[in-house]
Amino acid sequence: MKIHSIAAVLAMASLVSVAACKPPPPPAPVTVFVRVLDETKEPVSNAEIASQSQVISKTGGDGRAEITVSGREGATYLVDVRCPTGYRSPEAPLAIRRLDNGTATAPEYVTRCNRLRHKLVVNVKVTGAGGSLPVLYLGKPLTRTDADGKARVVLDGDALERIDLQLDTSDPAFARLHPQSPTGSFEIPNLDGETTFEVKFTQDKKAPKKVVKKSGPKQL
Repeated sequence: MKIHSIAAVLAMASLVSVAACKPPPPPAPVTVFVRVLDETKEPVSNAEIASQSQVISKTGGDGRAEITVSGREGATYLVDVRCPTGYRSPEAPLAIRRLDNGTATAPEYVTRCNRLRHKLVVNVKVTGAGGSLPVLYLGKPLTRTDADGKARVVLDGDALERIDLQLDTSDPAFARLHPQSPTGSFEIPNLDGETTFEVKFTQDKKAPKKVVKKSGPKQL
């Protein structure tokens, strides 16, 4: 009985020791949000959030994606943001921390997907040439100036792309204008923008008409 009693005590002590050495359960997962905006702070939908090459969430119409983060408190994880077609993805991954805010609002991380193409509005202003002057892009007419010498051109292109516009004076009606067929060079900005293409023409003076004296018989 004495031996049995000691064995029982040893067994209980062993169980207590094992229970004491058992690590505590991992903390419960927490929810965080990733919000993806474009350069004008508009939400970007269908952006993928990936971890270790695996897509774990995708943004909705409000530009937000919900992510569940596990692990120890304060741990930092890196996720990749893959922007949809027509947008440039961030070069660096987004760092997300596992923080338990209790009942507080879930933390939100904001990142950008910048559009690859933008619009540039060019307001053409011409003086000294009258109206109906063709505005060319890549040798093709886009529009003509009105009677006030004004025109409006909307260009769409890749960010930082250079585009040349030309005022075509090849028509003989514009032969006296200077400069001849001037060109304006513009760069598509990283944001939709607006600029002005202004040209002041001068004209050659008309040659004076020659007066031809009539010749006839002289009176004697």
